[in-house]
Amino acid sequence: MTTLRFLVPVDPAHPSMPAAQIAVALATPATTVELVAVTTAGLPAEVVDTFLAEEAGRFPGAPVEVRRLEGPGVVDVLLHHITSTDPDLVVLDSHGRGPLGELVLGSVSADLVRSSSAPTLLIGPACEPVGELRRLTVAVDGSSDSLGALDVASGLSRRFSVPIELVEVTEEMAYTSDVAESAELHRLALRVDPPVRSWDVLHGHDVPRALIDHVRFEPGAVLVLGSHGRSAGRPNVLGGTAARTVRHSTVPVLVVSPQAASDEGHHLAGAERP
Repeated sequence: MTTLRFLVPVDPAHPSMPAAQIAVALATPATTVELVAVTTAGLPAEVVDTFLAEEAGRFPGAPVEVRRLEGPGVVDVLLHHITSTDPDLVVLDSHGRGPLGELVLGSVSADLVRSSSAPTLLIGPACEPVGELRRLTVAVDGSSDSLGALDVASGLSRRFSVPIELVEVTEEMAYTSDVAESAELHRLALRVDPPVRSWDVLHGHDVPRALIDHVRFEPGAVLVLGSHGRSAGRPNVLGGTAARTVRHSTVPVLVVSPQAASDEGHHLAGAERP
């Protein structure tokens, strides 16, 4: 069984946020979940250590480790730790307050998500409790960024032994458009390792809403997005809506930066659609 490592940044100012709980729920028997907290000005190390022990105590019997980090700047400290430990997944709450809570939906968000060498699973305020991971639903738009996200999802699919579903959102309602888009998804599906057996063309002018509605009643699903996708005629179709997707999604959203995709191999991204 493949050994996995999840990294969960936690905030002493806001205990019992759901990211740690979801990370433990998604963990396989061979997964280690590391809870990390950064000592900041005015927050004694003893307080952080006590907080981490209490957080770990929420999950008796689970493979949870804790670590207190120190250094100037929460984001810089976390990025250094991510680079040095190379986790399979960073699991992060996106709706708290303070240094960590502002990471995703606030002004500091881009720094961690864009620069992280590991894919980041974001837990938004509407995210519901999850159990076993059953499917990775990857949104593609033909851009190199979204294909890089598919590269990362392919690696996670092999490690978790879960299937991938490809989806693309189009504003066009014509049957001929559906046929063309579906054929393109089929060709892409055959190039993924392991091959993708399921794909769908979604319709709607609101990309986040179409994606969220698609997975709303799918237990164990995780949405996968490139951090700032771009496709011909639809600039930033994912990048401009990633934060809204995270904010309103009832399932976790895996956001893959170009850096994380590059570290995974970026095998598919070289075939960006014209």
